[in-house]
Amino acid sequence: MRTLGSARQGSRLVYIVCATLIPFSGSLINPVLSLFATLELKLEPLQVSLLFMLLPVSTVVIVQLCGKYSDKGLERPLIITLSSLCGVASCFLLSLRPSFIVLCTLGILLMGAYAVSFPQLFASAREFSLKHLPNALMFTTVLRALCSLAWVGGPPIAYFMVTSLSFNALFVASGAMFALSALISFTSLPSIDLPKGASRTESLNLLHKPQLLLLFVATAGIFTAFSGYIISMPLFVVNELGLPEKLPGGMFALAAFLEIPIMLGAARIARRVGLKLIMFIGFAALVVFLICMCVVAHEWGLIFLQILSALFIGLVSSMGMVFFQELEPKLPGQATSLFVNAGTLGQILGGGMFALADLGSYRYIYIAGIILAVLSTLALCAVKNPRQIM
Repeated sequence: MRTLGSARQGSRLVYIVCATLIPFSGSLINPVLSLFATLELKLEPLQVSLLFMLLPVSTVVIVQLCGKYSDKGLERPLIITLSSLCGVASCFLLSLRPSFIVLCTLGILLMGAYAVSFPQLFASAREFSLKHLPNALMFTTVLRALCSLAWVGGPPIAYFMVTSLSFNALFVASGAMFALSALISFTSLPSIDLPKGASRTESLNLLHKPQLLLLFVATAGIFTAFSGYIISMPLFVVNELGLPEKLPGGMFALAAFLEIPIMLGAARIARRVGLKLIMFIGFAALVVFLICMCVVAHEWGLIFLQILSALFIGLVSSMGMVFFQELEPKLPGQATSLFVNAGTLGQILGGGMFALADLGSYRYIYIAGIILAVLSTLALCAVKNPRQIM
């Protein structure tokens, strides 16, 4: 099956629209999912915990499988279209207030499937920009910045709709955006032809790619350390430090705002300094950040530290994706999916680190994060620097 847009050359505008709609659709659902499960579905804490353990595992498997088949010839516009339709189906299913069993089976499959659109969009954007644009790296970075911008605005809008309107209104809005994403993907996204003589028959085997495996381990480790901070920071700031309840939200928003210019700046200098150095700076920024989180206890100090948090996210989330693509340029779908799944694995393991708070302080989570971040940085140092950057 070929999509309507598969024979077209495509345009930057189509990718910009998709890079705005697709993450924004997800940013309306994901932040309030635990609230919905608790308030509307009346799930117990253990059930909510199980749901949030199964969902990322399902996402990792589905995303990597779709990455494999996309690199073997399955059209990316079609994958993105079907993924967006799974987003529509997810919103419809949630509006029906499903049982816990349905949510943990059909629900996690649909929600895991709509996550496929993100790596596939960036794999498609890489192929398009290498073929048609003079500066592929900057184009990819701009798209990544748009995704960050969507996550700056999405969660506040989601909570506003839930509190002022209803969960059903939120599901309708998100479902409509997923539907629009599917329509645009089907009618306008191009399917990039491979160069003459090239093929998409190879499957990515990390055991045969030691450099890629090392980068995956380093990235998963650093995101585990960061996820431990993300999960515990609101409780640490409010309950342990006794600071205002609004402060964590302000810290998250400031870091998200600062990361966008950092991403764009990194794209400008990447060709001159190399991807590895940029990634190293991002990793090192998180090490220093977590050390400071253990000692800083004042409101303005915590706000100032968000520069380091933004530096980590801005450098690693944008250049990290490119790093994976450059180490495996012939398989952009699987390489991009591998980066996304490294972050997802970090979220799963970061959730497990939360148990360290039982030792008496949330600082134990940061101490463990420091050790893990240092080890991840050492692993990164052993990864070769790609010779060329797109």
